[in-house]
Amino acid sequence: MQNTSIKSLRKQFIALAIPTLLSGWVYTLYTFVDGIFIGRYLGTQSLAALNLLVPLLYVPYAVSLMIGVGGATLIARLSGQQRFDEARQVFTQALWSMLVIGIGLSVVVLTNTSRIAGWMGASGELAAIVEDYMRGYAWFILFAQTLYALEFFLRTEGTKAATFGLYAMFLGALVNVFLDYYLIVSLTWDMKGAGLATGISMLVSSVTMFGYHVFKAVNIRPCRSAFKQGSYIGKILYNGSSEFLGAIAAVVTVFTFNRLVLNAYGESGLAAYAILEYMTLAATVTMVGFVQSMQPMVSFYRGANQPQAMRVVFYCGTLAVMGVAVVVAAVMVMFSRQLTFLFLPDGGAAWEILAPVVIWYALAFLPAGCNLIAAGYLTAVERPGASAIIAILRSWVLLLGALWLLNAYFGGHAIWYALLITELLTLIASGWLLWRYQHPRKARVGNHMLNHLR
Repeated sequence: MQNTSIKSLRKQFIALAIPTLLSGWVYTLYTFVDGIFIGRYLGTQSLAALNLLVPLLYVPYAVSLMIGVGGATLIARLSGQQRFDEARQVFTQALWSMLVIGIGLSVVVLTNTSRIAGWMGASGELAAIVEDYMRGYAWFILFAQTLYALEFFLRTEGTKAATFGLYAMFLGALVNVFLDYYLIVSLTWDMKGAGLATGISMLVSSVTMFGYHVFKAVNIRPCRSAFKQGSYIGKILYNGSSEFLGAIAAVVTVFTFNRLVLNAYGESGLAAYAILEYMTLAATVTMVGFVQSMQPMVSFYRGANQPQAMRVVFYCGTLAVMGVAVVVAAVMVMFSRQLTFLFLPDGGAAWEILAPVVIWYALAFLPAGCNLIAAGYLTAVERPGASAIIAILRSWVLLLGALWLLNAYFGGHAIWYALLITELLTLIASGWLLWRYQHPRKARVGNHMLNHLR
């Protein structure tokens, strides 16, 4: 491949990454704003209640990620092969899947608010606060679920559509800021107002992005006969399974962390953990944004049978993600105190808990970046099994195992080391799986030799 072609690929990666990152930062911004309004106007207890709800909020996100990544990967490959009719069928089937799942989740939450609050570990006044938020948010789970997936699909339409996705996210962010102030501060609807503000803002962004697919998209738009050539739903879910497992594992992980932190530190500990999650959110969104910018390009050039282009895009994504990881680790260490008091001006207790543990979370970003790149690339080349192994190790097996061991043998204060230990151990598996995909013949020879020795 000529140098000019490499430059062209880099420009294409940057052009796709910019709207992707900006939309992620906009999402981070209004998530930050939610936390700031709740922390400043409703207090430590409400911020702790919001953190207890994080496992529930991850469920529609995980479904959206699974359908969005799984569907977009398939759509990108079909588009690279000029099979646009099939790509439109995949898109339409994804929409029907999200509609059914989203309505079902809303019904479950609305009819089980008290039970869910108890499952999250809330009791007494804390449970009442959790239930208030759920009663406002649950009506909009469908839009929380479609928001991220629709953004993925816009990227497969092209850079112009991806830029429109940024505008849609920014519009939702503005609506969220306005409604947070109006419903929480002016009307004093407290946590129910916070839930409504978040849900309505997601509705605005989702409907806006869906409108682009209906009225403006050239290739990726809904079609009437979505199932005329069979169902792609199984393939969509399978392709996105590793992303789903990684995201849904956060439900278990955060739930476990919440219980351990609550036992070790009380409600102040929950608020401190919430602030730590806010600190890491922007960094995670940035790294994931670069990975998600890489994925449709890798899938497209794989469909077009251009392996050299795939490698160039992979290197671009790797350099971008690791650069972010280094910068974020430094920023977290230097500005963690200022971020803590941004959420809780009187948060002395929260800062005392956070001060000694921030460094370990910051260092974990370095191996985490490598693991994200490996898993994202394997998904893009339709190796969801290998990608799922990485997701399961870093989110289910190793992290939960590390949490249990550290808490059991060293006490609750040792749980903050679990993330770094998990990412380092997962990095070994990620490197091997990536090498195995890129050198299949050597891997087969090695397996044959091992079998012979046995």
